[in-house]
Amino acid sequence: MEISEFELERILEQKIAARTCQNLIGRYLNYQTACRTEDMLALWADDPDTRIELPWGVYDGKEGVKRYLAELPAHDSEARKGYLRVQALSTPVFEVAKDCQTARGAWFSQGVATEEKEGESPCRWRWVKLGVDFINQEGQWKIWHMVTHTLIDTAYDKAWYDQPKLTVESFGEGHTPDRKPTWRTLWNMTVGNPYPTGHPAVPRPYDNFDLEVGYGY
Repeated sequence: MEISEFELERILEQKIAARTCQNLIGRYLNYQTACRTEDMLALWADDPDTRIELPWGVYDGKEGVKRYLAELPAHDSEARKGYLRVQALSTPVFEVAKDCQTARGAWFSQGVATEEKEGESPCRWRWVKLGVDFINQEGQWKIWHMVTHTLIDTAYDKAWYDQPKLTVESFGEGHTPDRKPTWRTLWNMTVGNPYPTGHPAVPRPYDNFDLEVGYGY
């Protein structure tokens, strides 16, 4: 089977884009552990359609992402004492559009977290599923849309299946999203609550971006 020079160039461009974007999300989570919020923000696209969705709501635009990051302890602040948030990445599924202008990936992310409150530092298991769209802006790949779907959020010494069902209110105060989350976000492992299909959807090969393949819609 012969393949054209154009097709070879496209495949190579897709391979490079895939590696670049997967490094982007890896850097983002590394910066998150260190609370390097300015470095995290620099990885996001400067685009009106940029957004991040978390279990308690959606932050729209790059300014919305900046507002969300301001909710994290600053890198050089006293609030970082007793604070730890680590999210690993596994089971990647990644696709770059044929036009090489967008890409999308989904991962399971296993995490631990602790945050000192009232003299105590409770430890928690936090496992999520990430869905991310990336966009090529003037030759630079950036994070465009991100959704975080909770799988397990429980104290380290508690059974993950014996937990109350998540609600927006269960995540506490102090968040400033632009709007409520979609229903797909508010799922977690509890007795009698089976894992839903398409949570979020696993990426499939696609030609160019549209609302049917994007995350956070």
